[in-house]
Amino acid sequence: MAVVTIGVAVSVKIALANILIGIAAILWMVALRAGSVRWRPAALYLPVGLYVIASLGAVVFSQDPGHSVHELGDLLTLVLVPMTVSLFDEDRWDRLLQALAVVATASSLVGLWQYAHGASDLEHRLRGLTTHYMTFSGWTLIVMLLLLADMVFRRERRRLLWTFPVFAICGAAVFLSYTRNAWVGLAAGLVLLAAVWKPKAFLLYPVLAVVLLVVLPKPVIHRFVSIVDLRQPANYDRLCMMISAEEMVQDHPLFGVGLGMVQRRYPVYRRDDAPRWRVPHLHDNVFQIAAESGLFGLAAYLAILVVFFRYTWSALRVAEGRRFAMLAGCFLAVAGITIAGLFEYNWGDAEVWIVTLTCLSIPFALTAEAS
Repeated sequence: MAVVTIGVAVSVKIALANILIGIAAILWMVALRAGSVRWRPAALYLPVGLYVIASLGAVVFSQDPGHSVHELGDLLTLVLVPMTVSLFDEDRWDRLLQALAVVATASSLVGLWQYAHGASDLEHRLRGLTTHYMTFSGWTLIVMLLLLADMVFRRERRRLLWTFPVFAICGAAVFLSYTRNAWVGLAAGLVLLAAVWKPKAFLLYPVLAVVLLVVLPKPVIHRFVSIVDLRQPANYDRLCMMISAEEMVQDHPLFGVGLGMVQRRYPVYRRDDAPRWRVPHLHDNVFQIAAESGLFGLAAYLAILVVFFRYTWSALRVAEGRRFAMLAGCFLAVAGITIAGLFEYNWGDAEVWIVTLTCLSIPFALTAEAS
């Protein structure tokens, strides 16, 4: 499990993470065969299996199967789901959270250094140890929400001495990255935390908002206000992408235009008034998956989320202490990154996907280990 933990923690460097996770997968399968670890059943396997089938269908019925088949390699990352369920237990949680916190702190400090040395506007944005500011903010958002649950629900003074500073450093870097989808995801996590578990926290949020208005640079505040401005080109561009995605689904409803084909086919479906001629993806998990893998793929993706949230919510109702904090952290992290995914295709971001899949799997590992 140590190799898996390190692989997930260093997923900001995807090549290194893939090597470590690949090694861990081989060791895990050998251990399964030898009987030193056991296979644990999980309700999450069915929707994940349907997602794999939908992806295969999106290759077979692709507009260019030869191109789409190269995208299937990404599905190998899904081995994290059964591997995490099989290997993870409550005692390993602290190691994982600490490893993620170390990497997130290092990445955020690098990002703050980048901000101080010119990466301080929309054309030049901090990216920490990752290759893109969207990847940095999405990955760091997940770690922040895991830390938030740990701070709120464990409330151990010794842990707060390191969790709170890490959360603050990561938060500063995420705000200065100008990445609006991460801000929305963090806000969703904070609202969910208060609405479900800590209603009194709502009294603190106005104070927090005032503090942020005072300390954050004006360009960051203006960037935040632009979220609701449809005259802003990036916002209108996303609306145009949604319309194009709907047309792709209408033409190819079952399996979509094919894996990796949205970028190629977008110019055909592009609105005449769309700001950009070409886009790498549709900046939305729901529309991207529907356009790429059809309604079958979208149904599988939504089923993964439904199974996760229902299962984790049921587990939270009977959990206590550290286990409650762990389950709540995974719940908040997946909720936050899912909400952020309505404005950015983070399901297709390999670095973010690794930590997302891990958070999706941990509740099933904990309940399986308890039984």
